[in-house]
Amino acid sequence: MKSRLRWIFLLDTALLLGACILQAVNFTGLIIHEWLGLAIGILIIPHLLLAWTWITTTTQRLFSGAASPAPTHTRINYLLNLSLFACITVQILSGILISQHAVPWMMGKPAIALTVNFAWDHIHTTASDFTLVLISLHLAINWNWLVAAVRTKLGWQKAVTR
Repeated sequence: MKSRLRWIFLLDTALLLGACILQAVNFTGLIIHEWLGLAIGILIIPHLLLAWTWITTTTQRLFSGAASPAPTHTRINYLLNLSLFACITVQILSGILISQHAVPWMMGKPAIALTVNFAWDHIHTTASDFTLVLISLHLAINWNWLVAAVRTKLGWQKAVTR
């Protein structure tokens, strides 16, 4: 369990730092922004796999019509996570569509000089803004788990599960 917690914590930290860095395109430049965005897109897959048990059990609990409905906190967290997944998916797909460096390079083509599709650029920027808000809410609603995980990592309390 400690190994799993370590991986979750490291992965989540990398995703959070990556998301923060992605917000500063003027700081990183477009080339780094695009490659980091693709890397974050790839890192989301193990993030979802590590959370898969929670995703499946919560989905079953919410949609099974069970006699005891899921607590409000769980329903809000589920809706928040689903919204975050949708926004990140739109952000990644629109980022691929407006890519001027990384995607053309992977396709063996030269960089595209300022031929941005402004509709997709607007969708990408809007999804990015929503994603930033949703990540903040995601951190806030999972704050107790985060604090417990940090305490466990530092040896201040017994292991937590997720």
